[in-house]
Amino acid sequence: MPTEPSAGEREGPAPRKKEPSAGEREGLSPREEEPTYIEPVAAPLTRSGGRGRAIMGGDAGKPLSRLSARALWFTVVMILLGGALAYVVISLPDRVATPTAQAPANAANGSAPRAEARPASDDIVPPFRAEQIALAREQAREKLRDFVDLQLTLENDFNIAAWGADELARVKDRANTADALFIDERFDDAIDEYAGALADLQALAAKGETLFEGAVSAGLEALAARDAEAARQAFDRALAMRPEDGRAAAGARRAARLPDVIAALREAERAILRDDYDEASSHVAEARRLDPATTGLKELSAQIASARIAKLRDAQLSDAFAALAAGRHGAALDAFDQVLKGNPAHPTALAGRQQTVQAQTLAAIDDLRAKALAEAQAEDWEAALSSYDAVLAIDPSLQFARDGKARIRERVMLIRAMDAVLADPGRLSSDQEFAAAKETLRSATEQADAGAAFEKRLADFRDLVTRSAEPIPLILVSDNATEVTIHKVGVLGAFERHELALRPGRYVIVGSQVGCRDVRKEIVLSSGMAPVDIRCAERI
Repeated sequence: MPTEPSAGEREGPAPRKKEPSAGEREGLSPREEEPTYIEPVAAPLTRSGGRGRAIMGGDAGKPLSRLSARALWFTVVMILLGGALAYVVISLPDRVATPTAQAPANAANGSAPRAEARPASDDIVPPFRAEQIALAREQAREKLRDFVDLQLTLENDFNIAAWGADELARVKDRANTADALFIDERFDDAIDEYAGALADLQALAAKGETLFEGAVSAGLEALAARDAEAARQAFDRALAMRPEDGRAAAGARRAARLPDVIAALREAERAILRDDYDEASSHVAEARRLDPATTGLKELSAQIASARIAKLRDAQLSDAFAALAAGRHGAALDAFDQVLKGNPAHPTALAGRQQTVQAQTLAAIDDLRAKALAEAQAEDWEAALSSYDAVLAIDPSLQFARDGKARIRERVMLIRAMDAVLADPGRLSSDQEFAAAKETLRSATEQADAGAAFEKRLADFRDLVTRSAEPIPLILVSDNATEVTIHKVGVLGAFERHELALRPGRYVIVGSQVGCRDVRKEIVLSSGMAPVDIRCAERI
């Protein structure tokens, strides 16, 4: 019965076997005829992808740029078919044993035992070893698949030919060495070599990623620094590695527009220097249209807005100080308040407002001072006193207002005192009132520049006091039974006629008698006054 080939024998390239010659098939010895060997074609274990190149055995690295993709795959299929045919022709017949004739039947039990011809021991692969070989082959293929995938990625996505062709060639040489070990069925060595080649290729891929990211970063930094040439070169390097990369392509477009962006921003800065903020804003808008990702646009727009506000604020401050200089304090305060509304901590506006308030206060004080002086000049003493009070309400420490108030107040008090006596001269009959009148006269005489009206009042008052100081005769007649008393003068007693001298003024004379109702008379003594009759006539 023929033996089945093991798993290791069914997979992978067959070992090199010698085909029996015609002499051996006819019983001739090997020495009589020189053997002929058929060399199997090596399988394409490594390849170069992306640019129409393949690594196949000893021809690794030769360009196939003129072959189409279909021709390439056709070639690969034909090679695989050739390898399979070699395996069937060379190796398979040696691994199948020829069955022998059955031995005669066993005489004892009547059965016919079968005898199998066994293959030669040199051709038998132990099952465990076959499994090891199969496992090693699968591991080698996995490493190889990873290697080929990464190689294709580098060639197709990273365009490694533009930056790492020499390093890739060295890695391919190591992969070709692994191919040779694989064909010789030195699978463990092949796995190690494939793993090493894959590690080298991974390192090369990491280097490519680093180079690419570095180029993109350098381009972005150059864009931020507004260096158009450096940005263009950086993104050209990135696109050379990854022509289809979106970031690199976008960066290259931005680098191409950067000179126009720079020109627009330069014009914006010039407009700012001219205080033409509308034009500056239009140039910034143009730069944003060319490249919205341009760094600094937001800050420049904020600078323009701030400068525009500052310009408006300066105009408001100028108007405010002009109004302050012209004495239009209300308009100045409104202008300063408008500035402080936008910026409550603006130092110039705060100082200007404080200065305006002070100027307004001083102006109000000056106005009240002038008003008080005018009122005093017009001898409107009450109004002048009120004006000085208003000044002191603003600032109680103002000395001129305090002195003016004191002076006017004294004058007003003197006028009130004189007017009271002039309106009622009879009160001077009292010693106390007369003394007060004399003091008022003295103080009024000391007033300087009091005005004509004051002087006339003073003259009248002086005459009254002078007359009141000289006693005049008072004649009283009675019935000699009535007790007569003059208030603030004394008891005169009973008499028929009594004459005495008193200061002009108001006097109260009282007569009393037992059995009669008291008599009370109030007189104002003046020069040439007729006798006064005082007696009790009404009986009780």
